Amino acid sequence: MKNIAIILLVIFGIGLVSSCKKEPKEPVLNMNQTNAASITNPANGSKLMITEENQDSTLTFSWTSSVYNLTELETTKYLLQMAKSGTNFESPTELTSTTGNSYETTNGFINNKLLIAGDSAGVPVNYDFRVVSFINNSTEYTNAYSALNTVEIVPFEKVIIISPIYLLGSATTAGWDNMLARELTYLEEGKFAIVETLSGGGEWIKFISDLGAWAPQWGTDDTGTSENGPLVYRPTEDIDDPPAIPSPEEAGDYYILADTANLTYEVSKTSATLFLVGDATDAGWDNANGIEFTKDSPGIFSLVTNLKAEGGMKFLEVSGVRAPQWSTDEEGTASGGILVYRPDEATADPTNIVAPSSAGSYLIELNLITKSYTITPK
Repeated sequence: MKNIAIILLVIFGIGLVSSCKKEPKEPVLNMNQTNAASITNPANGSKLMITEENQDSTLTFSWTSSVYNLTELETTKYLLQMAKSGTNFESPTELTSTTGNSYETTNGFINNKLLIAGDSAGVPVNYDFRVVSFINNSTEYTNAYSALNTVEIVPFEKVIIISPIYLLGSATTAGWDNMLARELTYLEEGKFAIVETLSGGGEWIKFISDLGAWAPQWGTDDTGTSENGPLVYRPTEDIDDPPAIPSPEEAGDYYILADTANLTYEVSKTSATLFLVGDATDAGWDNANGIEFTKDSPGIFSLVTNLKAEGGMKFLEVSGVRAPQWSTDEEGTASGGILVYRPDEATADPTNIVAPSSAGSYLIELNLITKSYTITPK
């Protein structure tokens, strides 16, 4: 019995010793031991002057790899970001996402980024660049940020050449003569507009791309109306003509918008006459005593008149009534701005156009195609 007790005691002791052994720990990612990437090109403090001549030149960004304290990890990803100096990357622009250590673009691409951000051509501006490395998107824990490389960049004013489109048709002053088709004004991102005098119902309009040719052209389909509808594109002479767009029933001046990007069009009646009123003018706010503008062409109006150094002004479409009318928004100034339309009395008044700082004779010009106005001393 004594021997059995001793044997049991030995077995118990061995078990106790075994149970006290600690299991080896798995390696843990420690971000304090991470060496973040470092941008090697362009150098911190370098300068980049972008010109028309070098806009197509290659601009290469490169950086070292981030090193984590663990080796068996997913492939490291990198984001190359830029932001205006002093903004602390509150709204960064991401140039690329890659698993590599470099990114190639052109000077012109960076130039466009600056112009879109509102930077002025010919004026130096500092931009910060950084690389953010990470293992996966499920958590920001693995994010490692490089030091900032600041580059002074001087952008240039890039001239964008836009191919025009033209209006013609039996409802227009050009008729179906594709050499006399009327050029539309480019507005933005595929949108073109014109104010044209249309002759009334039973007539038609279309758009062409090249004077003297019938293709490319835009018409509509069976759903298109005299107010709006889809644009149907005819790229070549081999494609059948799309139906023409019907003219509104009432003859008059119409604002015509062709959106060649989204393939839609709009046609709406617009002002044939305009009258100036306001306490900054000799007419005062008497809507029956407005000073009439000269219509230089459909949608284009001008007037030379005296203005006071205080008060405001607006433009009425019909003498004696307060709507329809044109004025501006809160960003409009005494020298120019956008035009805001008030079609009827049920619509709230737009902001008054403010008087110039000095009384005198002024030229007021309105463009209902671009919906803008300018006021200049005479």
